[in-house]
Amino acid sequence: MVVLLVPIILWVCGAYFKRVGWKVTNYQGDEIPYHLGFCIFLLVLGYAYIVNNVLVLIYLTVLWVTGFIDDRYGTKYPKGLKGHISLFLKTGKMTTGLLKLTSTLAVSMVFVSVIELRFLEQFVILLLLILPPHVMNLFDTRPLRVWKVIAIHALLYIPFILQMSFSLLFTVGFILSALVYIEGTRRGMLGDNGATLLGGIMGVIAVYQLPFFAQGLLICFYLFIIIVTEKISLSKWIEERPLLRKIDRWGIS
Repeated sequence: MVVLLVPIILWVCGAYFKRVGWKVTNYQGDEIPYHLGFCIFLLVLGYAYIVNNVLVLIYLTVLWVTGFIDDRYGTKYPKGLKGHISLFLKTGKMTTGLLKLTSTLAVSMVFVSVIELRFLEQFVILLLLILPPHVMNLFDTRPLRVWKVIAIHALLYIPFILQMSFSLLFTVGFILSALVYIEGTRRGMLGDNGATLLGGIMGVIAVYQLPFFAQGLLICFYLFIIIVTEKISLSKWIEERPLLRKIDRWGIS
């Protein structure tokens, strides 16, 4: 069923997004539909329904909706958290980026308030829900960058992956392969909606599956990326390093 259904969903969503003009001009000047995020969201809806986790569903839905709003109505400027906050303080203007930030913060706080844990554990969970969506957005400026960051996450998630049944592992692998292929061939892209949603999924997995020490390592990584990108361009930093530049271009045709 999955082998048949996933390609159909990807094709139908891609065609519809193109038809209604839900596409952006990429770094090479090509117009690409940002439908992959919506396809992932449909899969999230199905999975959340099966496991009946309303809290996770609400959290991921807010992330996808605000990400989609940013894709539809957002502007290229201002850049970074500092830029959005500074613009709001100076002019009172609520950008789509700031809307995404405040919405993520609000829904994450609701998420944490429902979980009965010690304050330190709640604070760590809050950071794991807030930081990954923003970090994935920072990497979503070139094809497959987000997926490569997720591959790095997979090293921490090995115990969780090994617990998966063969059928589930095959299903997830097939879906990821299809998504990566479409983005690598520039037939579709995640967009802010997809990158934000994937960041949220990574955060949720970290909350439920990773030990406290591994959660702390992830938070340090996220904070490092955010601090660096507030000062320099991530793309420029990658381009200036031959090895990173080579890895950045893997899989792109």
